Amino acid sequence: MKNVLCLALLLTVLVALASGRCVAGGTESTGTPDGRRLYREYCSSCHGISGKGNGEDAALFAAPPRNLREGFLTKYSTDELVRRVREGRPLELALDLPALRVRALEVEELAAYMRRLPGIDWERAAAGEDQYAERCAACHGPGGRPGPTLPAGVRRPRDLSDPKYQSSVSDAELTRAVQHGREGMPALTPRVSDAEARELTVYVRLFSPGFELYASYCAACHGDDGRGNGNLAEEIRRPAVVFDREYFQHMDPEKLRANVWHMVRDEKPMMPHFRVLLTEAQARAIVEYLQRTD
Repeated sequence: MKNVLCLALLLTVLVALASGRCVAGGTESTGTPDGRRLYREYCSSCHGISGKGNGEDAALFAAPPRNLREGFLTKYSTDELVRRVREGRPLELALDLPALRVRALEVEELAAYMRRLPGIDWERAAAGEDQYAERCAACHGPGGRPGPTLPAGVRRPRDLSDPKYQSSVSDAELTRAVQHGREGMPALTPRVSDAEARELTVYVRLFSPGFELYASYCAACHGDDGRGNGNLAEEIRRPAVVFDREYFQHMDPEKLRANVWHMVRDEKPMMPHFRVLLTEAQARAIVEYLQRTD
């Protein structure tokens, strides 16, 4: 479950900025796909929570994303809309470079997070991520930052991605918190084991502004661990670099910035479609959710 520029954006920024924050996690293990949740995860950052083309990333584009509420949903059949979500021809998008430069101020945070990648215990982090997604994300948000809507009766929890909080709490305190609760946060029930609590701590330690930016812009191709195994790596473009210790020891930061701005100037992004990430049932759930709320 991502901050001047670094190579994380060199091969992926233009694709990922248009990707609606395509990250893993959109598959329900059982039951009917939740179209509302899938829409918010994959589409809302560009098209907006209500589908009006005013998502948080909309300002990055010279022409705003389509307003889905202006007749688009009634122009085509449900089957055709599903096909367009999964198989449609990519649409060329023009970036608003001044807006992108504002966003580029975040890259220092992203670069700081990337430098941590080689030292992370990814096996334990993956185990902690599974537990967090199942037991914590509904209140704390997928990256530790609570969203605008919380479960009924839940008081807004702290932002676990806040660097001040991360620096103020020890690993031992985090482990105790998930086992026994802390400052109004109840303990997880059923209780987690010592090993599970430590795995959760490893994963929660990833949370930061840089973590969120990396998940948004880079992980879909570069993978969570930076080794080029993201779920879009083969579909779009497999990264030519691995973000390991050797990479960070030998790459000059100024060269990275120059390379990225060259890409920004000369390349144009495409609005992706989701054949790899979304099943037909999930795409249909998104379309039907939008039709119900039109």
